[in-house]
Amino acid sequence: LKQIRTNQLFQSCFSRSKSRSGCSAAVAGVPGIGKTTMVQKIVYDWATGKIYQHFQFVFSFKFRDLNTINSRTNLRELIIDQYPYLQNILREVWKNPKVLLFIFDGLDEYKGRIDFADSRRDTEPQHQCPDPEWWCKVSDIVYRLIQHKLFPGCSVLVTTRPTALHLLEKAEISVWAEILGFVGEEWKEYFTRYFDDQSVAAAVFKHMKENEILYTMSYNPSYCWILGLTLGPFF
Repeated sequence: LKQIRTNQLFQSCFSRSKSRSGCSAAVAGVPGIGKTTMVQKIVYDWATGKIYQHFQFVFSFKFRDLNTINSRTNLRELIIDQYPYLQNILREVWKNPKVLLFIFDGLDEYKGRIDFADSRRDTEPQHQCPDPEWWCKVSDIVYRLIQHKLFPGCSVLVTTRPTALHLLEKAEISVWAEILGFVGEEWKEYFTRYFDDQSVAAAVFKHMKENEILYTMSYNPSYCWILGLTLGPFF
């Protein structure tokens, strides 16, 4: 086990070999710990040229949104729905899968069934998605991307709560990570940034630290946000 940053999630895959099989990473975390915020930061930092510049295209999807699709679709339609300005160049984009990153946020929220232990997905015609314009279920598209059967060489990031991690046990995941939340002085740093008045920041932090229940919960950024919002006016 080791601590890694968001810009290192795919580092071990690319440094280990020049394989065209691609890399899939899974990031777990309890509710409110910052999984969706992490995804937003990855996309922002990539778009501003700070990280992952070997990816030329990043496609980010939320399982919550994918739940609204009840009929067969294809990857091309999914992308055009969110990135309509790419419609005329998608066939050029497909030509080099190694520069593609697909992000699927919130596996635990997905209402469909993605069983990576079910070998029938690789043999039964109704589950086949041989290309991005093949009509199939959303679950089959996600399955085949993570397993590198659709666009071999692309990279995939999946986030989930720990309660849904078992769904990925048989998946071709190269990197497993967990967001642990604030540690050490990061709690104090959060309140220092949250409040313009540093005397209020110090008072809220001191109150939190002296309350055992609040202190044990404050590793979670969303709890710290609630504490800042509710306690700030009293100091």
